[in-house]
Order: sequence, then structure tokens, then C-alpha cells
Amino acid sequence: MKLTTRRTYQPTTVLLPHRALRNIYVRELAHGYASLGVQPIHGPENLFESDFVPDLLHLHWPEEVYRAPQEGSLDCRISRFLDRLDRLRDHGTRIIWTVHNLKPHETASAGAEHDVYQAVIDRAHVIHHHCALSERLLSDHYRMPEGQTSIVVPHGHYLSYPNDMTREQARASLGLDESKFVFLHFGQIRDYKGLDLVENAFRKLRLRRKHLVVAGRVGLSKAFSTRARFRVRRAMARQTTYLLDSVRNDEVQRFFLACDAVVLGHIGGLNSGVAVLAMTFGKPVVGPGLGCIGWLLSQGSNVSYDYGNRALEHAMEAATRIDLEAASEHNKRTSAGWTWEAIAAQAASAATRGAAPRAVTPFNLAFGHRER
Repeated sequence: MKLTTRRTYQPTTVLLPHRALRNIYVRELAHGYASLGVQPIHGPENLFESDFVPDLLHLHWPEEVYRAPQEGSLDCRISRFLDRLDRLRDHGTRIIWTVHNLKPHETASAGAEHDVYQAVIDRAHVIHHHCALSERLLSDHYRMPEGQTSIVVPHGHYLSYPNDMTREQARASLGLDESKFVFLHFGQIRDYKGLDLVENAFRKLRLRRKHLVVAGRVGLSKAFSTRARFRVRRAMARQTTYLLDSVRNDEVQRFFLACDAVVLGHIGGLNSGVAVLAMTFGKPVVGPGLGCIGWLLSQGSNVSYDYGNRALEHAMEAATRIDLEAASEHNKRTSAGWTWEAIAAQAASAATRGAAPRAVTPFNLAFGHRER
């Protein structure tokens, strides 16, 4: 097979081994790379089943990739995943990992999956953090290779979501009273997101005209494993609306335009795409000072709190006193500066800095998942 060598090392392809249609973060980052002239290729099949050797591999949630439908035990899947990373690295691919979590949210084997994160760190040329605190927290949990490159670039905005409804239209579509102060808890419902804390704090909140909307699919977790439990909640709820299903992209605006503030009850975790989404829509966020969430909230007009039910209750009360119009302008302006192009550009630059030109070979994609 004939090889050609580039005169300068300008990356032209990046493999994002995740499902773009299932995750807007991956999709938006792919657009960021494409705007720089770097061709994005998607899907775990193009890591496992093709002979594709990209210039860059940009990994996000390792567990999502090695848990993808394959044959074999968890250990076999992990071994195959790491073998593929080694193959690409040996062929000159530069590996980038964005740290979304310090560990998988749900683990099949805590020890084995901790070891996978360590193995990814050991193989990565660049580690991307969404805030400076993430870098320190990661080093508290894992051994960091000497001389490894880290970059800090904030989570990208979500301006690509439709935003063409009025507040009145949004509230009418959800059957919400115009006179009420509406809190929104949005996104997949999982144990670590603390919905119980949010519900308890809301019930104790001394505000006469209040309403809580809970919108999102019930995740696979012990505390929220069945919809039956939520049907009981819905039947007994006062001043609360439960919409327990996935929300289509074109319907996201209904929830954010209808609410006055977004509330997070996280008892763990590192980042929150929902907080970025809320700020993109100009909504103040009530959230815990955990990891990058605390940093993100400090950049706009939001309310952060220390862990605890009373602390959340007081923070929600404080949110009702915010100048919502001023907060909207502040949060929109701040989040608009967090671009996907910045993530792609800084990741690509850091990954290829000082790298030798890579030999280019023809390749076949497994299923041709390119960004167009």
C-alpha cells in the first residue's frame, strides 16, 4: 500500500466514537471540528470494526464506547477497547479525552471501570477539562503521567436549539399559570441528580404561587427504577408537573422558556450540560457548588449552594428575588462566549503540537458515519 506524508501536520480527520444523534454535545463538537476543516467521523463501529486511522481520536465517555453492543464479558469488552486505542496510538493517532465525569455514573464493576479511566489517562496525549478545578480533582483520583498536556476550555453553548416561542406560548403548551414562579428540573433522572432533595426543598419553600416542572426520562438506577413510583408522585403532587419521557430537541424550548429558574439537586458529579443549556436560554440556575458546576454558575447570574436540603431551599428562595431580565441578559451573553470551535481548536492544537507528521493510508469506514 502506497504511503504519502504530509509536509505539515495539520489534522484533517477526527474520530468521535460516540453516537452523534443521541448526544448533542458530540454533535455540536463535530460541527466545531468541521468549521476548522477537520472531518468528523462518528460511532463506536468506526473504532472497533473499520481500518480507519484518524489524525485525532476525541473520546468523551469511555464506558459508553466499551459497553456498546458487543459480544463477550465486560473484561473482554474493556480489553478490546484498550487494544483499539493502542492500535490507533501506534499508528500515529493523537488521543484527546474530555473529562465529563470522574467515574461512570452507573458501574458494573467499580474496580475494573476505575482502571479503564486510568488506562485512558495513560494513553491520552491531551486531557480536556471544562474548568480548572476538574484538573485537580482528576489528579486526586488518578495517577497523572508526567508531562501530559491538559487544557481548560468551558463547555460549549446550546444556541443550536430552536428558540422561537414566547413565554406565554410555552406556558400555555404546558398548562402553566402565568402568575406562578416556575422552577424546572430537567434532564435524565438519575440517583446522583438529587431529585428527592429538589422536591423536598420545593415543598418547604415559602412561596404562595409556585410550581415545579420535572421533565426527563427515568434513568436506570436503584432509586428511580420504575415509572410506577412516579405515577404515585404525580397522583399525590400539588403544584408539580411530571413529564417523564425523553424530550425532543424541538420541544426543549417549551420547558426553558416556560420556567423562571432551573434547579439542580446534584449530590455528586462534575459537570452539568443542563446548567449550560439553562444559561443559553437566559435562565438563572440554582445549583450546588460541586466541581465545574460551581465555577460555571459563578460566571453568570445564578445561585449556588452547599450540599443539603435547607441550603437548597434557601437558594431556591433567593432565586425568586433575582432580577430575571438582567439575569437573562447576563447568562445569554456569558454562555454565547463558550464556543464549540474553541474546544475543537484548542484540543487539536494541543494534540498535534510537536507531533511528527503522520503517514496517511487509504481506509474504509465501517458504516460511513461522517459529519456532513
